[in-house]
Amino acid sequence: MAVTLKDIADRVGVSESTVSRVLNGIPKASKETREEIFKVARELNYTPNEVARSLVTKKTNTIGLIISDLSNLYFSMVADGIESIAAQNDYSLIISTTGGKEAQELKYIRIFKEKRVDGLIYISGKMPQSCEQALQNLDIPVVVVSRHIHSNLPSVHINNVQESIKAVQYLIDLGHSNIAMISGDYKDIESGALRVKGYKRALEENNIEFKPELIFEGDFKIDSGIKAMEKILKIKPRPTAVFAGSDEMAVGAIKTIKKAGLKVPEDISVIGFDNNIIARVSEPELTTVGQPESEIGETAMDMLHKLIQGQYVKEINIYLPCKLIKRESTAKL
Repeated sequence: MAVTLKDIADRVGVSESTVSRVLNGIPKASKETREEIFKVARELNYTPNEVARSLVTKKTNTIGLIISDLSNLYFSMVADGIESIAAQNDYSLIISTTGGKEAQELKYIRIFKEKRVDGLIYISGKMPQSCEQALQNLDIPVVVVSRHIHSNLPSVHINNVQESIKAVQYLIDLGHSNIAMISGDYKDIESGALRVKGYKRALEENNIEFKPELIFEGDFKIDSGIKAMEKILKIKPRPTAVFAGSDEMAVGAIKTIKKAGLKVPEDISVIGFDNNIIARVSEPELTTVGQPESEIGETAMDMLHKLIQGQYVKEINIYLPCKLIKRESTAKL
């Protein structure tokens, strides 16, 4: 039979309300009484009723995480960073994947509100206006990840434009000027559009003509990199370098180049974006822009925890720096 607050109260000789306040961290009893209550609770192996506790503390110690695609290596690494900080602060994480579908995201925003989670983290490649409005209307703290937000929602992300400039500039410094790009979805996905913007700007800053026909749209996955590279190899004169908007697309491109009997980087240099595990096992190892995925998640969760606690957060829109990681897939022209 489950031990109740009354059982502890009868043993200690105090009221149930006193036991409840002490076990929920409300210091309205003497030190001796508190110590005795905790002692008896341990002796009786008391397990708190979390529903009842939440009614007293107005907290559920749960965090809602809305994420578009956990199979994506970037998103899974960010989620891992979130989970590590959540665990340190005794939060349980409730994860909902949406496939980037607007209706699903709106549904989970509503469900998390009904479940009275203490806070919400939203990670998606795109944010429909309806979702942004719904997040703004919540009466709980919200942190958005990987999105540049024009509203007052706190956010953690990278500067996709500047980091893409860094990647293309590296290729230019190696002597390349005929540079193709395999982009992610740049019509609907913000990071895809911003990386294309960085590619264009790097060319412009170096007085290299931008040619729209050298951009091939993919979907951040390996297969789209393969298909895009098949088209790039047909261009005359053939590009000497390729900037891919994700490591997966870059690895797909390398596979196609090698299948065509060409070599990386001797014939074509390839640079990616992310620095996930696939970049390190690629043959050759992939030069890439390394995103701090785990740190992004940790920073987002740390910010959310402070907001939940009512602490002052000096900076609510945080850009974390990336690092250009030079490996074997790029070389001087």
